[in-house]
Amino acid sequence: MSRRAADLLIDCLQQHNLTRGFCVPGESYLPVLDAISSANNFDVITCRHEGGAGFMAVADAKLTGEPGIAFVSRGPGATNASIAVHTAEQDAAPMILFIGQVSRDDLGRGAFQEVDYETTFEDMAKWVHTIVDPETLPEVIAAAVRIAKTPTQGPVVIVLPEDMLDDEVDVQAEPPQAVIVPAVVDADVAKTADMIAAAERPLVIVGGETAGLKSGLIQMAETWNLPIVPSFKRQDLFPNEHANFGGYLGYNIPRPQVEIMSEADLIIALGTRLGDATTQGYVLPTAPEPSQPLIHIYPDPYVPGKVFETALGLVCGSEDFLESLATCTPAFPASGRQEWIERLNGHARSLSDWGAKKAPDGIDFGFVIAELQKQISGDAIIATDAGNFSSWLHRHFQFGEKHTLLGAVAGAMGMGVPAAVAAAFRCPERQVVTLVGDGGFMMTGNELATAVQYELPIKILLSDNGAFGTIRTHQEKHFPGRISATALTNPDFAMMANAYGALGIDVSDSDQIGPALSQALEHHGPALINFHSSLEHISAYTTIAGLRNK
Repeated sequence: MSRRAADLLIDCLQQHNLTRGFCVPGESYLPVLDAISSANNFDVITCRHEGGAGFMAVADAKLTGEPGIAFVSRGPGATNASIAVHTAEQDAAPMILFIGQVSRDDLGRGAFQEVDYETTFEDMAKWVHTIVDPETLPEVIAAAVRIAKTPTQGPVVIVLPEDMLDDEVDVQAEPPQAVIVPAVVDADVAKTADMIAAAERPLVIVGGETAGLKSGLIQMAETWNLPIVPSFKRQDLFPNEHANFGGYLGYNIPRPQVEIMSEADLIIALGTRLGDATTQGYVLPTAPEPSQPLIHIYPDPYVPGKVFETALGLVCGSEDFLESLATCTPAFPASGRQEWIERLNGHARSLSDWGAKKAPDGIDFGFVIAELQKQISGDAIIATDAGNFSSWLHRHFQFGEKHTLLGAVAGAMGMGVPAAVAAAFRCPERQVVTLVGDGGFMMTGNELATAVQYELPIKILLSDNGAFGTIRTHQEKHFPGRISATALTNPDFAMMANAYGALGIDVSDSDQIGPALSQALEHHGPALINFHSSLEHISAYTTIAGLRNK
């Protein structure tokens, strides 16, 4: 029986258990919106900006392990969404972005809002494809899902000419294609076990999103007596209060901590690509020749050995590796191992300890994190935007085994509120809190309207210091006292939240933090707390005066 290509498209997505899409509606894919209106078990979420829709798709992918879906219109819609495509690529998050396009007869004519998407997205997406023949829809969707999920996971862009979507077709949706991940080689795992046993100062740097990774890491740490160090924006992968927690690698890590970690005589990189932020600018380990043996375990054969020379490269999934390692009999660890772990853990704990620091010009955001630690639920999802305000979260918050952290490895501003919206949709039974700066909120804070529309009880903790804080920090480092383009005159964010229909709370004194946070967390709908935070205390590690006096 024939049907519209648009109806077939939605059927294909459902065949792959993809039943939610985030969108800003556009006339270039109207038949898809019409098909969704009559489809069973497919939700479309109307967003306020294509960047927000894309960020929601990325966050959804991080939570499910399945491709996040976004629909946008041609031209401006697609370019607005490009920030999320780049984020998905940098974060190794599976995503499929569907873009409406001009009619097939007009391709190449420079028609209204036409863009060559193959050229535009080829450096960010794993695959960019325009569906000209609607009968290929089933195979294209199956391939798109498989490519997005195949390591290294990432974004796929599928272009939909608007006239193609109205074509009648008589083909059926295809079942999902297998995602092939190389199997564990037992001999390599055995060699890894021998190298672990021989090391006095091993260091495990871990990344990735897989759901079963946390329990396997705990078993690995305890069985083999290993320190675990989460990579950038992956701080939730290992309980921070565990005795084998060795610290965190990301931006603003103090030099003494990096120096201690550099004493490692073996580095095991598990599920991480060892990017710029994690490796402190490619010095931990040192590129291209590490100072210590490097065992790199990653499911994409192009990753181990790409930047760093490896003593041993294992091409397999992290969970598969951990399962195989669990079958090995641990040898008695080398002498000095326990002292090494205690040094790392002790330094991490001393770094995370919060001492009250009153600021002359507002709230030190550390007070907010300290209170959040007391009040937040044990299985909360914490989304964070990009900016200096997040340094307090990464330094002082202790992520438990059931916490989930959502953040952009790409460092894209604007991820926070959309990620919280996606999390509230996907995990309605869990508390969802997002931390944002004033700069990032002004980029995608309009998605608070989406939370209000769909009655999602997200909680937004906003650090309002009247500046693009990260860039101000760099200015003070390189051009002390010379401020250019980083000062902000902000609206009343609490009143803004009220105008959206959310609860808005304004906090200007540290004594108000606890009651305000309690009020927001107990509120049944979306809520925003605007904290008038200190600009002088510009990050969790330094002050403006400290930067100028260096």
